Amino acid sequence: MSLIRTLARPMLGAGFIVHGVDRLRNTPEAAEALEPTLEEVGSLVPQAEPVTAHPQRTTQVLGGVEVVAGAALAVGKFPRLAALTLAGVHKLDSYVEFRTAKAESADGAAVRTGLLKNLGILGGLGLAVVDLDGRPSLSWRAEHLAKSAKGSPFSDKTHRIAEQTGGDAVKTLKAYQKAAAKGLKNAEREARQAVAAVAEEAKKKTEAAS
Repeated sequence: MSLIRTLARPMLGAGFIVHGVDRLRNTPEAAEALEPTLEEVGSLVPQAEPVTAHPQRTTQVLGGVEVVAGAALAVGKFPRLAALTLAGVHKLDSYVEFRTAKAESADGAAVRTGLLKNLGILGGLGLAVVDLDGRPSLSWRAEHLAKSAKGSPFSDKTHRIAEQTGGDAVKTLKAYQKAAAKGLKNAEREARQAVAAVAEEAKKKTEAAS
């Protein structure tokens, strides 16, 4: 892991850990701020009523998610999944903050500054989501394997299926491809030996006849 990742992930995750802990410690106040947004979501999506009807419970769940996902991002454990989870929570928090600030503050500049700050954090999380830590993606590996497999005993259809299925299918196909290549080499060697043996036998018969 590079030095930048070593520093950036804990810095990005720390804010969510602190915010999540604060949510858990001050659930009533946090739930009060969240409740108007939950009511708005509930009116638009009635199926979400089990969540929107219990603001304190939802607040506790969000706080726990922030702590767990923030810690996972900070230590580099499933960082892409953790960043994706935090991005979802932060989108909701950004809307809540924007909604509250717009209602309580007449200072448009302050509202814009808060919005830009939240957009910047979302941008950082977006980069963490797509960060492959120097490893090629499964789609690249599948495409690379398909290109390198031209002329192999497997059809193009087999390679396309492997690409669409993902990493495990690609690994399996690669293993079979190696085995098939080895088998073809062995078969070619045995064929050469058989041809040489026939040629030698024919030579002996010719010499005996003369």
